[in-house]
Amino acid sequence: MKTKLLLCCLLMVCYDTISQEKNFDVMVGFGKYSTPKYKPVDGGNCFDGGFEYNHNKRWAFAANLILTRYSRRLEGSSLRIASSGIPIQQMWEHQTNFVAKYKIVNKPKITLQVGTGLGLTTIGRVVEINPTSMYYNNIYYTSNSDLGFPISAEVYTPLSKHFLIGVKAATFIFPDYPIIGNNLSLQVRYRL
Repeated sequence: MKTKLLLCCLLMVCYDTISQEKNFDVMVGFGKYSTPKYKPVDGGNCFDGGFEYNHNKRWAFAANLILTRYSRRLEGSSLRIASSGIPIQQMWEHQTNFVAKYKIVNKPKITLQVGTGLGLTTIGRVVEINPTSMYYNNIYYTSNSDLGFPISAEVYTPLSKHFLIGVKAATFIFPDYPIIGNNLSLQVRYRL
């Protein structure tokens, strides 16, 4: 009896999963990026893109990429001086992540979803060695990568059958440093 009941429940779940409409979204966005860790002088612009698989009415799974460049305060450096006279250092970040998203509101005119997952961020920067030397190039590039946890909230609305527009707010948390970066971007989605 238990086996038949379990088999019946399993078949109902499979039927429900197979019968639902599944679709993919291709997303591109552009917005602003800030990081409390590096105290940026110039707020960075960011590009974000991704693919999202809408599994059912409430759940979606996404792979995302965020690219940004910004400048940060650098005490005691002779690198490029900002107009305010503060030495700054050029930095860039590349974030890739996989996120599970839950649709809190899923109406025909508006969708609000939140998500979290696992990601990898690579932070690069220009570093100066021996700024007083005139005999060799005293600037080089360095980078480091770390695992972290992206958290995002998105709201979007359809423009047509395939195009959607919305806003995405996201943050990236490291285990050893609370918040590494925040971004707010305008997103355009194409639903396949």
